[in-house]
Amino acid sequence: MAEKRDYYEILGVSRNASIDEIKKAYRELALKYHPDRNPGNKEAEEKFKEITEAYEVLSDPEKRAIYDKYGHAGFGPQGFDWTQDFSRVRTDFEDIFGDLFSDFFSDIFGESFTRTKRREVIRGSDLEYRIFISLKEAANGCEKYVNVSRYDKCNVCNGTGSRSGRGKVTCPHCHGTGQVTYTQGFFTISQTCRRCKGEGKILSDPCPNCRGTGRVRNTHKILVKIPAGIEDGTSLRLKGEGDIGPNGGPRGDLYITVFIEKDKFFERKDSDIICEVPITVLQAILGDEIEVPTLTGKVKMKIPPGTQDGSLFRLKNLGLPKPYGYGRGDQIVKIKVVIPTKLSRSQRKLYEELKEMENLNNYPNLKEYYERIKEI
Repeated sequence: MAEKRDYYEILGVSRNASIDEIKKAYRELALKYHPDRNPGNKEAEEKFKEITEAYEVLSDPEKRAIYDKYGHAGFGPQGFDWTQDFSRVRTDFEDIFGDLFSDFFSDIFGESFTRTKRREVIRGSDLEYRIFISLKEAANGCEKYVNVSRYDKCNVCNGTGSRSGRGKVTCPHCHGTGQVTYTQGFFTISQTCRRCKGEGKILSDPCPNCRGTGRVRNTHKILVKIPAGIEDGTSLRLKGEGDIGPNGGPRGDLYITVFIEKDKFFERKDSDIICEVPITVLQAILGDEIEVPTLTGKVKMKIPPGTQDGSLFRLKNLGLPKPYGYGRGDQIVKIKVVIPTKLSRSQRKLYEELKEMENLNNYPNLKEYYERIKEI
């Protein structure tokens, strides 16, 4: 087996050539060695394949980087694989020459590289909707209905797009090939048929209900089951609930993005919830039993004497369900000691008496602070 030539040498460009320089070199060589200009010349045909392979690699940044580092060995022991790697050159040549080389590509590289676009089944579009739920609904799970506007198969023509229901017929202009051929100078030019847009078939009697598309838009009321413990911004996928594809293609999917509304009591942190609860100075000093809101109602909680502002208390298993069914999070109660802003004369007198009785030994943090400040 002959050793493969260097791709840069094949195209006649330097190793630091720009993509525009590579494209220009390929265009000139492709025109020179195209078999329509060299009928019956097998050498020209092989040359065309060689420069096309070189262009496919050097025009793709990723493939070019592999080639620059490893050479031909970078594409495995079998070398460059046309059945897998042929992609960029097809697109670029259609941009440069239109359908000029469509028939030749089919003959040289196989039918799989040409006309696939008009033959493939097109999947319907995915749809996305947003819904808003409360934190309590997120904690317990819930069901919601959404009104979805989507494309369905036309029930008048049964999705065929034709009034009679017989569907599309062979295009009389291109005789079902999807292309028309002209001879111009040195070239045999193949172009996409304008009448059928390359499909090879046309509708002779479009359905008046769907105007020949085979699809109509309808609104559906769809039930969405929201799992317990869902996180804000999570998207749920409802398979096959999107638009139906053109020409009877399969449906796309429906994505429901769930947003959780801000709660007046709770702040979420993963599977835990945080609730700030205010208490008075006397409750903090003497201790008390208070009512605390939870996702399932109110519960009693004891405040021990000497509770400090910002103290945290944990109520086990009163948070949200953890992912994959591994128990629940907790509720964190954060204490906020509220200072009175208005005092009656008698209340103020009592506080003044308490102030006179204060001893720094009752305030270890305050005592430590005063001792440190003496050192400044």
